[in-house]
Formats: sequence, structure tokens, C-alpha cells
Amino acid sequence: MLSNDTLSQLAGLKKDIILSKDYGTGRVVGSNGRYGFVKLDDGRDVYLSPELMQHVIPGDVIKVCIENGASENGKDKGKKNKLEAVLEKLITPAISRFVGRYRIKGNAHFVEPSGAQASRWIFLPPKVRGKQYQDGDYVIAKITTHPFQTGKAAAKILEKIGSGDEPKFELGYVKAKYQLNIEESPQLKEQSKTIEKQVEQGSFGDRLDLSDIPFVTIDAEMTRDMDDALAIEALEDNDKAIFRLHVAIADPSHFIEQSSPLAQRAGSMGQSAYLLGGTVPMLPTALSHHSFSLEAGKKRPALVCHLDFDASGEIQDAKFEFAIVESKHKLSYDNVTSFLDNDTDSVPEECKAALRQLKELSCIRRQFRDATFIIAQDQQDYSYKLDDKGRIEGIQQRERGVAHQIVEEAMLATNTCAAYLLSKHSLGLCSAHKGFRAERLGEVKALLKEEGVEHGDLQSLEDHVSLFRDLAKNEQKAKLVGPLRRMMESAELSTEAAPHLGMGVPGYTTITSPIRRFADLYNHWALQKILEDKGFEVINEHKLSTLSEALQNTRQADRELSLWLTTLYTESLIDTEAVGKVRIVTQHGFGVRLNEWGIEGFVLFPKSKEKKYDAKRMTLKVDDVTYEIGSDVSIKIASVDKEKNRIAFTV
Repeated sequence: MLSNDTLSQLAGLKKDIILSKDYGTGRVVGSNGRYGFVKLDDGRDVYLSPELMQHVIPGDVIKVCIENGASENGKDKGKKNKLEAVLEKLITPAISRFVGRYRIKGNAHFVEPSGAQASRWIFLPPKVRGKQYQDGDYVIAKITTHPFQTGKAAAKILEKIGSGDEPKFELGYVKAKYQLNIEESPQLKEQSKTIEKQVEQGSFGDRLDLSDIPFVTIDAEMTRDMDDALAIEALEDNDKAIFRLHVAIADPSHFIEQSSPLAQRAGSMGQSAYLLGGTVPMLPTALSHHSFSLEAGKKRPALVCHLDFDASGEIQDAKFEFAIVESKHKLSYDNVTSFLDNDTDSVPEECKAALRQLKELSCIRRQFRDATFIIAQDQQDYSYKLDDKGRIEGIQQRERGVAHQIVEEAMLATNTCAAYLLSKHSLGLCSAHKGFRAERLGEVKALLKEEGVEHGDLQSLEDHVSLFRDLAKNEQKAKLVGPLRRMMESAELSTEAAPHLGMGVPGYTTITSPIRRFADLYNHWALQKILEDKGFEVINEHKLSTLSEALQNTRQADRELSLWLTTLYTESLIDTEAVGKVRIVTQHGFGVRLNEWGIEGFVLFPKSKEKKYDAKRMTLKVDDVTYEIGSDVSIKIASVDKEKNRIAFTV
């Protein structure tokens, strides 16, 4: 029997051995061969042998013990030994629920996951197979056994998506992949029905009746979830202001409590998903298109913001209140623009004077923002015509007219004032933009120094605005704006008030789309606390992180479906010549967005081609031609990769 001293010595020896080993964590990456690597958090790449790759799935986050090993197959022993991994622990599996294709090989059945995991077929045990599945069918599956311990993985089928030939298959596939097919629980249906009855009965609570104000909605012709309406009046006897703008915003917060089933559904989605060929509303259609929508001729509860503007377009005063409103007319962007640009009779007579005033206000407000803040260049929008199968059969540029500017300026002003009020009470969610990414700040400073551009603290609001305003004044220096924006952070939701450096404003939030966005609905609850002292539950960090993930999930779904359908459409345009703008530049080529269709593709130069890449300015010089962000370029559509949804251009 070992003595206590011996046991203590052995324990100490074991501890010393563990401490002497090199451990790391990282993500598994596959290769074109059977082997793979672990990309460690510290930047190192560690080799995974074909045998060990049987125990992991690309994308898994694992802990490994790192050893120096000979090169593969014992070759090149004279060279420095590469790092090899010994598996220690599975930290985060790459996939659990996933989309893939049903595969049959002899008597064995598998699921081939989509994406990075496609190289690993997952075995389907006989008891989970079904006659309804054919080879090549698209399915939703779930991992039941991870291969980490035994080297053998297993899965089961949760749902069949289709064979790929069904109408609107691509839409159904993306909805399934990103879990946008949300089932409505009995509790949610019951709450929704109750709200429908309350709205029909006019049960809006004790609030001011402003239904005499001549509000109108301005939206796309087909829009049904109308969550904002506008009215305006001239202030002739006011020394400080010349216009008072009334902005009415749909008020679902009056009916939806924070802990209710509808609130949970809205939080899990984050926002309505406007996908090509089909919309997935954040709230049930009966509510978003009718009960909450500011339909013409119907009284609705609303959050109303009254804003006073002076002759320069600066806001002199802003007041928020919960009230009852009634939209008098549903106007479309096209009809309003037609009236204001061409003096047509495309709008009701009683709306014409107000629309002229709204146009005047939007113009002076735009000039004020242009002189005070930072305005990014407008991006061209496109409308898509789909056939019966849900495929694109035509793309047209969507013109942004004066009607769009009227609505945009009204919403920006309202959201800016809401940000001030919410920050004053330390409530709500703001849209925070920190400016340049910390890891790119050195490059930014070096670039500005080389270009002779003086600047102050690049992370402060005042100096940040000053920098971009100075660049805009100089035609040559203005070319730096594109690369500089590429080195910026993305805006993110925050419970702490912070500037939005991308817009150059002290604070920004969103409250104008509570039917479509959860953050706006949440901010309405916060405004209820401020204006009416109602109970309010502050969102915690976990829920905020979950919300951000939900928003990212919706954006990825929209991006994947749009790219998929656009790729299929572009197949008919191969060899077509077109003009586009350079959107991104790398050392190997550049990405282009075509002006006519909005199609995005990449020009990849061969390795043998002599190239000169400037990483700071994001320019690429090839054959005495310099390509830079924002420049126009003529290209030819060369090829389409339908498997990877990639479009190749040539100059």
C-alpha cells in the first residue's frame, strides 16, 4: 500500500507533467484531403491526422494537446517538425440541428450536411430511416451521436424539405435552415385573438384623442404593416419654428406585455424577415396587417411625436405622448413623388398642401444633416419580379424619389429625439457605433498621415465628424472615405447610451417600426415607463446577445436566399457586358456590384498576373490600371457556380 508521501509525490508529478504540456483550444478546419487542422485561438495551426478527423466535424471547437510531430507519411524529416494535435475535449459541437441531403450508398443511409461540414456524411441508423426519403432529398436533421469518443457519428431526420423541384423550394429551404418557420402556440393564438377583439371594440385605454389631425401613411403600394403616419402644420406665429411635424407610430406595446407569448415570439425573431418570395412577420399577420397597422379610416392607438423645426432644419422642440390617431389616406411612394415632381392628380386634393410642406421640410432637414452630421451615400435599391416557381425573371432599379426622402427624414428626426429622451432616463436600446475597429486604428492613422490629413481623436464624435466632413470637401481626399468605412465597426444594440459615429450623431435609436422590429417594440415599453410610469423589465445581457444573434440569423437568411436566386438568374446573362461599381478590393481581385441589376460578382486575376495591392487604400494596380472602392468598371459576366452561389466576372 502506498504511503501518503508517495501519493503526494505522484500527484505532484502528475501536475508537473500536465503543466509541462502545451494545450490550446480552437476550431476544426477541413482540407481537400482527409486530414485537417485546428486553428487555435492564439493564431497557430495544428495538424489533425485523417484518423483524428474521424472523431471531429469541421467547425467543432475543441481542446487539444499540442505535440511536435514528423511531417505526414514521415516525409521531409529534415525539415522543422510541424505541430500535431492530440484530442483532449469537445467544447462546442459545430452542428446540432442542420440542413442537408439524404444520401443512400448501398444499404447504408446518410445525411450530407450543407456548408463547411459537407465533407462528413452522418450515418442514419436503420430505425430512423423512412420510405418517404429518397436519395438527394433535402432534409432537416439532428446529431444524435457526436463522433468525438468513438469516431462514429449518427443522426436522425426531423423534417423533409423537398426534392428541390417544388415551387419556391429555395424559399422553403432557407426558412428551414434558419428556423424561420415558427409555430404559433395555443397561448399565442389566444393572446392574438384577444387583442383583435380589443382593437375592434376600441379598447385603447385612457389616452388623448388626436384623430382630428390629418395623418396620412406613405408606403409602397403593397405594404400592409403600416407602422408610421405623418401630418404637418406651418407655425406662422412662432418666433423659433416654422413647421410642426406630427409623427404617429403604431403602438403594439399597449396590448403586448413584456413577458407575454407575443413578446417572446418577437424577441426570438428579432424582426420581420422580408425574404424574396415570402415574408415571415415578427407578429402574426392578423395583428401586423390589421389590428396594429395604421389603416386609413380606422382609429388606432399610437405613440405620437410632435417635432418643431426652425428655418434651417434644426429641431427646436420634441414631445412624445401616447394617443389615438386616424390615418385619413393610404398614399404610395410612387403617387406622392408623381404629384410633387410633376404636379399630377395622383393624390387626393386635401393632401396636396401638406405634401408640399412635407417636401419643403424634408429638403431643409436634409441640408441641415448634410451640414452637421455624416450622410453616407445612398445605395441603389432594386425590385424583383418572380415567376410561379419563386425564381427571379426580372430585376429593375427602384428609384428613390422625394416621397422616400420625406419619410426618411421624418423617421431619422423622430429616432434621434427618442434616443435623447431614452438616454436621459438611462432606458431602452440604442444603436451604438464605435467608429473604427480597434485593430485597424493604426492603419487608419498611418493612411491619414501619408495623405497629409490632419485629425484629432478618431474615436471622439466631434473629431470623427470633422474628419469626414473635411474629406468630403476635397475631391481627391474623398476617395479615402470608402476604404475608411471598410475599417469601421458595425453598429450594435446597447443598453448604454453611446454616440453613433457612423452617422455622426450623439445618439441614435429606433422606435418607428414596432410592428417589424423587436428593438423598437422594446423602446416603446421603455417610453411607457417614462411617459406613464408603467412597469418595465430591463433586458439583460443574455437576452440582448440572443436578440443580436436572431437579427444576424435573419440577415444571413435574406442574404443567402437573395444570392441563391440571383445566381440562378445570372446564368442567363453569361457573356453579357455591364458596368458596375467596385465594392471591395483584395490582393487577388475585386468585387463589383452591377448598376443595372445589383448583381454582385468577383473579378479574380490569375496568380501569374503582376499585381500591386495597397492594403491601407484598398487599391489594386493591374496592367497600369488602378481599381479602387467606388470606381466604375466595365466587366463581362464570365461564369456561375450554382453549388457555391458564386458569380465570376472578367474585366
